Amino acid sequence: MSKIILDPVLMKRAGVYEEHRALWKIFSDSPDRERDFIYRKMDRASFLAVSSREPVETKFLRNLQVKEYNPLLEAGERLHFSLRFNPIVKRRDENGRQQRIDLVQDFRKQKINEGVPLENLPRRLEIAEEVGAEWIMKRSESLGFELEQGDNWSGLMVESYSQERFQKGKAGKIVLSCIDVRGFATVTDAENLKQALFNGVGCAKGFGFGLLLVRRA
Repeated sequence: MSKIILDPVLMKRAGVYEEHRALWKIFSDSPDRERDFIYRKMDRASFLAVSSREPVETKFLRNLQVKEYNPLLEAGERLHFSLRFNPIVKRRDENGRQQRIDLVQDFRKQKINEGVPLENLPRRLEIAEEVGAEWIMKRSESLGFELEQGDNWSGLMVESYSQERFQKGKAGKIVLSCIDVRGFATVTDAENLKQALFNGVGCAKGFGFGLLLVRRA
């Protein structure tokens, strides 16, 4: 696991795509290297990353701390976790083309189609709380943990929902939706959870999504 601090002057004007390129340079030691790291932006110029190799020095790097990452987990342990994920599902349109559907925007669209006035729609953050909990619970078995749940509580707190737009060459405009969550869970399968910690969760891992962080609660 690496704590990476990049040049704050360069990062001040950087968007998610520029951050993505800067991190690739740190972890790509050859033109043919496939991505073998996941990362999360912590603030303007600092990042956490989990990788199979140590990062390399670049002109963007201002500070680097690296330590071996080998979490010891046991079934039944109670954890506090946090995750930044891309809340999408893949569906095919009427022409059979695969589309990535933002769950928050899709929820709003369904309510509008049902005749709910715009002023009566739930706030996006409220929608994110509902779809975020469902998204996590559908993956809980493969993640190797179970969310704590009460009568009116899923064990999950959605901290934010946002979207980032940028141009990516011939691919055109890219829209990335983001939900930040944290909560409490119990380990059900230590090996599955370890793989999730190393490999990430969900889509858009190359753009700073999917790094699952845990600590004993």
